[in-house]
Amino acid sequence: MTTINEKRRFKRFPVLYHLVKPVLIKTGNMSNETALPAIMANLSAGGMALFTFAPLAIGQKLLISFVLRDLKIENIEAKIVRCENKEGSYVIGFQFLNITKEIDNKLRRMADDFDACQMRIVLGDKSACKKDCGYFDHCQKPIKKTF
Repeated sequence: MTTINEKRRFKRFPVLYHLVKPVLIKTGNMSNETALPAIMANLSAGGMALFTFAPLAIGQKLLISFVLRDLKIENIEAKIVRCENKEGSYVIGFQFLNITKEIDNKLRRMADDFDACQMRIVLGDKSACKKDCGYFDHCQKPIKKTF
């Protein structure tokens, strides 16, 4: 039996659906701020992964803002923990440094509900989709269309 050694402390869930989700990244000091466009790939209570066209330095701290359907995050301090070149674009991994307990709880619930749904689908549960799911507003799974 093969086991996967997961290094992350928090479950992640995808956020790429229909339209890309823009993320504002603010780098530099407040008097010389630069905004970089980015696209969110996944999210967790501990951090996120983004696609961008500019490399960023591992260890760099910056501010991140974004809006999902039911979640607005503004000026969350984050640290870059990964920067991977993907043929001219970059996958940037961020660790959140100061999210509120309310946002932390919401992100954990979304991740847990996404995970539980995946398991129900794998097990063949025809009623896998639940209206009270924390990920419901973001879900694009075909099974939701039968809900």
